[in-house]
Amino acid sequence: MKLSLCFIAGNVERYIERFIRSFAPLVDEVVMVRAVGFQQADHTLEIATGVCDALGLPFISREYRNSAAHAEWPHVDDFAAARNESFAAASHEWVVWADTDDIIDDASIATIKSAIQKTPDTVVAYALHYNVPEDGLSVWKERIIRRGSARWIYPIHEALEFGDDAQKKIVRIPGATFEHRPDVRAGRVANDERNARILDSIPADQRTTGQAFHLFQSWRALGRMADAARLAVETLTQRSNELKPPEKYEIMIALAQMNQQPEGRADLLLQAIGLCPERREAYGEMALTEIALDRPVQMLAWTRAMLALPRPEGYLWNQREMYYGWCGVNLHAMALRANGDNVGGDVHEINHLKRHGAAISLLHATRGRPEQAARARTLWLKRAADPDSIEHIFAMDADDEKSGALVLYRHVVQFHRSDSVGAWNLAAAASHGKILVQLNDDFDPPVHWDRMLIDAFGGCKDPAVLRVSDGHRTDDLLCLAVMNRARYKQQGYLLHPKFKSVFSDNYHSFCAFRDNCIIDARHIVIHHHHPFFNNGQGWDEIYAAHNSPERYAEGAAIYEQLTGEKVRTVPPNS
Repeated sequence: MKLSLCFIAGNVERYIERFIRSFAPLVDEVVMVRAVGFQQADHTLEIATGVCDALGLPFISREYRNSAAHAEWPHVDDFAAARNESFAAASHEWVVWADTDDIIDDASIATIKSAIQKTPDTVVAYALHYNVPEDGLSVWKERIIRRGSARWIYPIHEALEFGDDAQKKIVRIPGATFEHRPDVRAGRVANDERNARILDSIPADQRTTGQAFHLFQSWRALGRMADAARLAVETLTQRSNELKPPEKYEIMIALAQMNQQPEGRADLLLQAIGLCPERREAYGEMALTEIALDRPVQMLAWTRAMLALPRPEGYLWNQREMYYGWCGVNLHAMALRANGDNVGGDVHEINHLKRHGAAISLLHATRGRPEQAARARTLWLKRAADPDSIEHIFAMDADDEKSGALVLYRHVVQFHRSDSVGAWNLAAAASHGKILVQLNDDFDPPVHWDRMLIDAFGGCKDPAVLRVSDGHRTDDLLCLAVMNRARYKQQGYLLHPKFKSVFSDNYHSFCAFRDNCIIDARHIVIHHHHPFFNNGQGWDEIYAAHNSPERYAEGAAIYEQLTGEKVRTVPPNS
């Protein structure tokens, strides 16, 4: 069976080569419909042409133009029409469709090729898993289609509409996965604005229930909370019979999360639990709501009820697996700590971690930024390929009253010092992971960063340090301490305990180069959103204290004492 890869491309020059090279081993032809709306086209077409030529893949290109009513939109106005055009331009009987920020791995390609070797005439499509890591979702989607058996409908959140042939058959291929892998640093605002614009252009009385649901989600993501809440309530009340339980459940939980009053939030979550009592998500949200209501005993009751629920049978498109893994475990541990059982909370998390291999420990020193710190923790865990094998430990100072809000998470407290190096070392001493990662509030990881780190170490059992990139520096400074357990045991610390903050990374780098234990992994970019690299934006008293002239002078003196080398005593970009 020959396959045509069919896709729509906006201005995606940052993705297009990765995309084509990822899918090239699966397909026999590449069909691109360029749809850039009222924008100047970038070099996507030229790059795609060059990559296909280099790979020896036939390449077909078409241009999609917006309708006159939407000629000035800076994006495609009808995804279904553009996708239908790509299918029509294909040469082969079977087409594969994907988005340019999707990828596929070699194992999935092998699984697909094996599954489609002998295709009965009754089969019109193959469905595969589609992983969306940033949303914690894995859904089934028809990805390989027999041309002429289906057409695309709806201008946004488009769907395949198959014919009425009773003999048609859609076959699922377990073990084969497409994965959404966008540039997470770019954010999703542009996509949310595009989706909202397209959906809002459909008259309200012509919108499907699904389109109303997606418009609600887009408005919520854009911060249009009043509009989102109004539309959600209208959809729940006026179109209740058209909504399936998963959609109702999703809307109720979203409305609860938007509600600023804990009592109102609890009422909505109770309705969600009544609708789908077999699902964990609303129980978890209810437990968090009990924190806001200062009812720790009730919180523990909700997490116990949540953990008693098995995974629902069958397929649910919006099932959040994290509630059946790391997030559910963390919530119960938080409930135990809220009821004074700190040891029980730690043991609950550590046992879960060890059952899943204890791969990585995130050692998170923080001070005075509890909301930012909590967001960073969630970000790292959600972007991990296997968050169940990762432990996260906050390290705080005893005199830091603001960070007291983090005590329900796993944490350690230093009482005798007030500095980040001491905090990192304290967290390292309490850790269990095979790999130790220094973490601040302002580090931003790529999707599946954990798999990248593990692959970079490659099972190395000798003391080793990874040289990753922070997205800015080009010198020899190892700006983030990432080491295996053997290196930690060899040193006896993560960072030398004489330092408080600055120049600890210089000494970490000096020792790693001296001991010849560096593994070059600069392809792994963990962006550091420090004010030094952002024209001073975000500078606060915490940054000022850690980067004061006194700290620089003190750190430089310690570095010179330990190494016999001179260092400059001013921060970068000063």
